[in-house]
Amino acid sequence: MNVIQSPAVDIVMRSLGEENRRQIAAWFDHLRNWEKDSLVRIHAEQLPSFADVYVLKTSKDGWRIVFQLKPDQIKVLDIASKATIMRFKK
Repeated sequence: MNVIQSPAVDIVMRSLGEENRRQIAAWFDHLRNWEKDSLVRIHAEQLPSFADVYVLKTSKDGWRIVFQLKPDQIKVLDIASKATIMRFKK
């Protein structure tokens, strides 16, 4: 499956350290194998208000990857650390 990054994701990726970029790139590899990779499908949750948008909750590293699933493409819309998201949670 083809994985496309939004401009927002490109910006975030450039601002990360090498280890975080490596971790996220590994999850992008999992997304490329969406149909065959049960790990990535188990960790992804469909957003109730958007039929084709999912949040991938990564395990150990705590990243959240928001993506849109299309028949032959995954568009990564945004990425954020769990810690960043929790700062805004009420």
